[in-house]
Amino acid sequence: MSLVLAVSPHLDDAVLSAGGRLFELAAEGAEVIVFTLLAGIPEPPFSLLADLFHEEWGLEGNPVAERRAEDGDALKLLGSRPVHGSDLDVIYRTGPDGLWMVDMDGPSAAYETDDEPGLREHLAGSVARVVAELGPDLILTCAAVGEHIDHRRTRDAVLTAAGDRVPVRCWEDLPYAHRSADPPILPDGAVLGPPVAERATDEGWSAKYAAIECYRSQHSMLWPSGEDFRPSFDAHATAQARSLGLTGRAELFWPVLPGGR
Repeated sequence: MSLVLAVSPHLDDAVLSAGGRLFELAAEGAEVIVFTLLAGIPEPPFSLLADLFHEEWGLEGNPVAERRAEDGDALKLLGSRPVHGSDLDVIYRTGPDGLWMVDMDGPSAAYETDDEPGLREHLAGSVARVVAELGPDLILTCAAVGEHIDHRRTRDAVLTAAGDRVPVRCWEDLPYAHRSADPPILPDGAVLGPPVAERATDEGWSAKYAAIECYRSQHSMLWPSGEDFRPSFDAHATAQARSLGLTGRAELFWPVLPGGR
């Protein structure tokens, strides 16, 4: 039985972007593990922005612990197993100047310049340890469409940790790609191959959408007007399949070319 490791920046990204594929891989008999890299439990005090997010999420006390529980419920529906990392989401991190990486007045200079000394190597080490422990046959991770700093950090950590030893496919980050679908340029000479559209069965799409429903705390931020997310996901997935000459709905992945990382 093959083992597929999905490395997700946050507690929802893998499901939002690749939930259909995760379901189908598990249905085909693969063991699927989703390692959320930036799922560490922070200690107060929090920034004003983080406090505002917690209020928006409707979570008190230990919000990340509750989000981990949501993640466990979601991945169970996809036949996947969660592993939660101990590193912090950017909203809980400070830069070398001691200021929050992002707060009510926007990103700090450290955020804009990616100036977090040692974090890149540390995250690559965290991913490398999980890869060494599990021995995956395939790694899925984000392409960082939308250029979120945590998505870039996660993608780069995976590329460093995997080297040329394990095949890597980068998913199209959703819902960011609903607004900007251009694939980003990878660091250090790494190259993305031609896109691959992975179709899921109706059962797979239903499971993905049910899994997205599990992340209840995030819905008001992802869809602030309270709209149903399904039509926009369906329209995008249908367009992506059609762009590659396929029918139905598909999630998009780019293989990282051997020797390109």
